[in-house]
Amino acid sequence: MIYVVPFHTDHIYDIMTSGADFGSIFDQQNFVEFTKNTHKHWTAYTGYEDGNVVGVGGLIEIYPHLAEAWLVLPKHRGASLGTTRNILKIWNKLLSDRRKYERIQATVHQEFEEGIRFLDFLGFTNEGLMQKFGPDKSNFYRYAYIRHGPN
Repeated sequence: MIYVVPFHTDHIYDIMTSGADFGSIFDQQNFVEFTKNTHKHWTAYTGYEDGNVVGVGGLIEIYPHLAEAWLVLPKHRGASLGTTRNILKIWNKLLSDRRKYERIQATVHQEFEEGIRFLDFLGFTNEGLMQKFGPDKSNFYRYAYIRHGPN
């Protein structure tokens, strides 16, 4: 069973020990520091399944109408139908709780196929390739979830 709790920086360490791979140790330490220093500007959650962290993620407000989505998942984590349904429920709740965001954007490494499929699954649109975007000058895709009409 999946359950969700408000994110805390310590959850990053839990997911790193479960096989998540997001950059070098330097990048990971910078991310931990970033979460400690900016927590007042974002909303984030940690998902657990069978007592293990299965993902952390949230939204960072850029402008009153715009947020950047972020997500850290363990490598090669397949999802059951039940897990997929729960992820959709969490995403839909996040959207309904944060109606002011007309645009939610995310980036994904061009070679991270699971991440690309995940963003497609959530209804994001690929807006194109950003060359030399990553800290190692790797290429990333920019994705966006756009709300149309009154929010």
